[in-house]
Amino acid sequence: MAQVSIERKENRFVQELLSPSDKLLLSSTRDFVDEQIMPVRRELDESTRSDYGLVEETLKKMLPLGLQGGFLPEEYGGMGLSSALTTALLAEEMGRGDAALFTSLMGGILAMRPAIKTDNREVLEHFAPRFVQEDELCLGCFAATEPQGGSDIENADLMGSGITCAAALRDGQWVMDGTKVWSVNAGLAGAYCVVASTDQSLGDEGIALVYVEVPTQGFTFLGFEDKEGLRGSRQGGFELKGVRVPEGWRAAGPGWDAELLWDNQAFARIVSAGLAIGMAQGTLDEVLAFTTDRIAAGKPIRQHTVCATMLADIAMGIQAGRDNYVNAAYLYDRPEVYGDGASVHMLSRASAAKVFCCDAAINVTNRAMELMGSYGYVTDYYVEKYWRDAKTLQLWEGGAQLSRLDVVRGYYDFDQFHRNELYERIREIS
Repeated sequence: MAQVSIERKENRFVQELLSPSDKLLLSSTRDFVDEQIMPVRRELDESTRSDYGLVEETLKKMLPLGLQGGFLPEEYGGMGLSSALTTALLAEEMGRGDAALFTSLMGGILAMRPAIKTDNREVLEHFAPRFVQEDELCLGCFAATEPQGGSDIENADLMGSGITCAAALRDGQWVMDGTKVWSVNAGLAGAYCVVASTDQSLGDEGIALVYVEVPTQGFTFLGFEDKEGLRGSRQGGFELKGVRVPEGWRAAGPGWDAELLWDNQAFARIVSAGLAIGMAQGTLDEVLAFTTDRIAAGKPIRQHTVCATMLADIAMGIQAGRDNYVNAAYLYDRPEVYGDGASVHMLSRASAAKVFCCDAAINVTNRAMELMGSYGYVTDYYVEKYWRDAKTLQLWEGGAQLSRLDVVRGYYDFDQFHRNELYERIREIS
């Protein structure tokens, strides 16, 4: 049989961007994916239609890698893994196997990042120890979306006015009331970072990121969503009724919490871009193997000119996407040079990376299905799973359209509520 691929993997991105410890972590993660995840990808998906047993077992097997608590500062037992570039590259490696597993871990990263960035010792000292255990699974939840809000919370023009979950300070405690939906790890996590509002009329000044420990009185889990894509990552809703937490469990304070929210959004979109390219890379690996063995008109499919050009399009989409997110992550990791992660410029770059890479992943899986014919959408192969996962990822974090609005903010002063005198005159006439 012909060699499936002669690609030089070390040429996928500039290796000098990584430290020796980063390279070691990536190598260990890559080996884990190849040895522990790739052989059971189908079984992992089947597990999600029963008891999630294999998913949880695999997440526990990942604990020795240190990814569960590696994002925490070293003084709290972590590895100080704060780099967007390293995190996104880890996401790509995991995306080749099952992106949902890394999405579950990302719940904890996104939940704890606001406390880490503000060095909120009260929050870190309480929650950090459980994340660095090597024998017990610990998940976190960053809860933003609300039932009637859609992408309103991620919409910068609304400045928090779409947040209905309320946080009121009473007698030295935050009292929380509201409902959240589509939250990764809801119902499973012990540490929740809840996006709330102290006063909707205050705009960004009213945005509050408040930590909640579960179980607690007044917290009600509303159930999991049944998804076609990223099934191994569970999302659900919950209700808060008079939930009380210490005053010090707010991430920071007025104005600052809003910056932490936008910063988290930029970081998450860069990592999602890495996940998407991981799915696309996994698809390319599958279709290269298939077109090596599959014979048509007397020769392997990939030796036909039309098929070779389709494979070229797939490879170019992956490499362009990887270059995009690696560059965005490099900029994000150097705020002293390129601007803070909460800035419109960085959110623009991060959003561009996520939109482009998700689109690339969907295009790649579509092309792969065309090359594989009916085999492309049967469960005997994995391309259909990559397609389902990529489509789900495209719709997360505000969705593809809102992300595009965030892209243009880096190029001009875009305002959804820009005054239009013509519309006002039409209203007067009608």
